[in-house]
Amino acid sequence: MEEKKIQKNLILKLTPLNIVTSGCLVLALLMFFGPDKELPVQKGVNGMLIGLCVLTAIIAFISDLIFRKFIPLLSKLWIVECALIVFTVVLMIILKVTLG
Repeated sequence: MEEKKIQKNLILKLTPLNIVTSGCLVLALLMFFGPDKELPVQKGVNGMLIGLCVLTAIIAFISDLIFRKFIPLLSKLWIVECALIVFTVVLMIILKVTLG
């Protein structure tokens, strides 16, 4: 009986923040191992972008764990995490338009 409980808890739940985490890590690896065709000035910016991608992946992973702890239903978890992603993207666009 307890084995079924343990196996049920080990089932991988694919969520939007998992997808964001994977995408950020892949992008950081592509930038890190990609060909160096940039100018020397852009290498520092490229390193900063790699760090930003890794930081975003860490934040998305921790947020996903927190949401999983408090929202047990997968359908509601998808709704909340998609809303967080949309809110974040809209906020980034607003900040970019107003500041830049």
